[in-house]
Amino acid sequence: MLTQAQIDEYNRVGAIVVPDILSPTEVQELQRVTDEFVERARKVTAHDEVYDLEDTHSAQEPRVRRIKTPHVHHPAYGALVKHPKIVACLQSLWGPDIRFDTAKLNMKSAGFGAAVEWHQDWAFYPHTNDDLAAVGVMMDDMALENGPLMIIPDTHKGPVFDHHF
Repeated sequence: MLTQAQIDEYNRVGAIVVPDILSPTEVQELQRVTDEFVERARKVTAHDEVYDLEDTHSAQEPRVRRIKTPHVHHPAYGALVKHPKIVACLQSLWGPDIRFDTAKLNMKSAGFGAAVEWHQDWAFYPHTNDDLAAVGVMMDDMALENGPLMIIPDTHKGPVFDHHF
C-alpha cells in the first residue's frame, strides 16, 4: 500500500501523511456520525464513559473535547479501526502481524477548546515493542485556527522526555 519513499520517510521523520485513504463518502459519514455524538452531548453535564467535555460545555452550546472509544459506541467508527486501506498501510510498515489497541476522537474546534501541548504519545502509552503507531484520521481541513497536528522530526528515535515535571 505504501511506496518505498513513504516507508523511508516514516522511518526517517517518524510520521507520514497518506492522503485519500478514505473516500469522500466515508469521510462525510464519519462527520455525520460525529455531529450526532456532539448533538447527544447536549444531555451530558459531566465527563462520562463517552465524553470528555470542555469547561464551557452546555446544553445550549455543546462543546466536546474528546469522544472516548468511538469504535465501541458506533459501527462507523468500529469499521474505521479495521479499514482495509489503513490496515494495509500499517502492514507496509511492519508486516502482517498488527494489533489494534484503542481509539479516541479528539475534537479540535476552532474558537474554543483546550490546547493539547507538545507531547510524545509513548510517555502515555508505554509498550515494550516500539513498533507502535498513532493513526490520525483528519476529517476536516487543518488550519492554525483549529490546532493542527504538528510533528517534530526524529523525536520517535528517543529519548522519551519526562512529561510530569
